[in-house]
Amino acid sequence: MEMYSDAFKLLLKSIMGNDFLILLFAILTVFLLFVTLILKHSIKKRVEGWKAKRNENFTKYLYVGIRVCYTVFTTLITVFPLLGMFGTVCGLLGLDLANGDMTNIKNNFFIALTSTAWGIIFSVIFKIANSIIADGVEEQIEKAKELSEERL
Repeated sequence: MEMYSDAFKLLLKSIMGNDFLILLFAILTVFLLFVTLILKHSIKKRVEGWKAKRNENFTKYLYVGIRVCYTVFTTLITVFPLLGMFGTVCGLLGLDLANGDMTNIKNNFFIALTSTAWGIIFSVIFKIANSIIADGVEEQIEKAKELSEERL
């Protein structure tokens, strides 16, 4: 069991070092998830009671905003495995097998494995989040589309 906790500690340490690019994409994805949820809530409130305000531009901005944020969010989910593979390739390209330096081989192999692991971890987490919110967001996108077309 101690072996797993050591591996997990090294994995967490790697996200702040070699796999920082994956962490940045994860932060961007979380941001887009929250913006999408805020826009979803705004559209729901507008449908329920804000129709009387008749602000066509606001409705159009809500529609475009949620559509763009949700599309980018779902696209970023597919990018994480690719980032993991990119890190793996970079780690393996840094191997110097001819030299025989085991420290170099060990470090580069570790970089290759951690980037793959983080790519899989974030992809699974955000795919689960997407499956939870997908129906509600798509429903609000349709409602926002109807509202913006109504006002044109």
